[in-house]
Amino acid sequence: MKSDKKTSSTEHAYQIIKKNILSHKLPPGTRLTSRKLAELTGVSIIPVLHALQRLDHEGLVETVPRWGSRVIALDEETIRDKYYLREAIECQVVRILAKKITESQKIELLQAAQELDKMGTIYPLNNSYWKKEYEFHLMLARYAGSKSLYKEIQKINLFRFFHRAKEGLRLAGSTLPADHHKRIVQAILSGDPDLAEKTMRNHIYHQSHRIFNSID
Repeated sequence: MKSDKKTSSTEHAYQIIKKNILSHKLPPGTRLTSRKLAELTGVSIIPVLHALQRLDHEGLVETVPRWGSRVIALDEETIRDKYYLREAIECQVVRILAKKITESQKIELLQAAQELDKMGTIYPLNNSYWKKEYEFHLMLARYAGSKSLYKEIQKINLFRFFHRAKEGLRLAGSTLPADHHKRIVQAILSGDPDLAEKTMRNHIYHQSHRIFNSID
């Protein structure tokens, strides 16, 4: 029972800290002290420390030696690095899927893509849309069957979700290609890994080039 309470307290702290990071109530670069977070979450320091370890693993928090923890900074180097890593990993994910996707996975991915693209026609795009997109990319990685790729996509896409929260990104209808998530699935269903990779690269480009241009 004591163990269950500890787990519950850690989960409680994790959810509150994560929500505050994604909403930018805890802005990028904010130093995270265990005492202040214990006050924020209403739990003791130990669950807070466990929650910080989990957020560190997910890429929302970073630990600086001999200094402590902080919300990850959204500087130019970090943003570019995350997008480059995302492109490499997600292109590999769709190459794998083009060779091994199952019939049930085909149906689920196509349904998810069509629902997401429909949500993408309503502007301004809100957090529900970005959350759904996050889940779609996690689904791709999960179906690829690689635990390592899945974990990295989970970290990167959570970082992207955090970055969008900061930017308050609201896209005009003309900036997103129609059915761009459905195109990814169709490329996977073609069975051609090269086509799947090319389509994913195009998808990532349409999202990342606006960020890079704003940095420049």
